[in-house]
Amino acid sequence: MKSYTDIKQSRKLAEILPHESADMCYIKYSTSDNPNWGFSEDFPPMILGDTPIDKMTVETLPCWSLATLINILPRSIEFKGDEYYLRFMKEYVEYANDEVSIIGRYLYTTSNNNLVDACVEMIIKLHENNKL
Repeated sequence: MKSYTDIKQSRKLAEILPHESADMCYIKYSTSDNPNWGFSEDFPPMILGDTPIDKMTVETLPCWSLATLINILPRSIEFKGDEYYLRFMKEYVEYANDEVSIIGRYLYTTSNNNLVDACVEMIIKLHENNKL
């Protein structure tokens, strides 16, 4: 199960979210086989603990865990005077009102393989709609 953002998602979210909101970070690495420094999915991100990242540096890239992504999403958003509430499904995230039908949805993600991908997609949609 995916539990944190991958490098591509981390780069995108670093453009949108405050870096201090990240609870993990990727650290650049180099080896004798590959002397060029770079981020790699082969090396999982480090947990920050009490030391938040306040900016991206050439050696670090903020990374967000699933728990942190969920906390970033607003519980509800307003659209045209109606309130839409955050709902989680296994494959997607949506903001819907009290109507049960699809007509009651305001923002929703496409079907994803996991909740991390769905949360990242929703954060991007909220940002594009000035709701974050």
